[in-house]
Amino acid sequence: MNAFADISEIHKEKEITCPHCNNERSVCMASISSMRLGIVERLVYCSSENYDNCPIFLAKVLRGR
Repeated sequence: MNAFADISEIHKEKEITCPHCNNERSVCMASISSMRLGIVERLVYCSSENYDNCPIFLAKVLRGR
């Protein structure tokens, strides 16, 4: 595999997961307090294309930080 294909795969993965979720630590970096998320929230919002419906993500967007 060439370098361009590797970058494309990384970019594709970034588009389908929330950019603020740290799955290794179960922490949502979109929240002010970096709250820990349960497995249901991570599956429904963080690990899917549905992250833009997440209330924590939307609050982060509205705060503008």
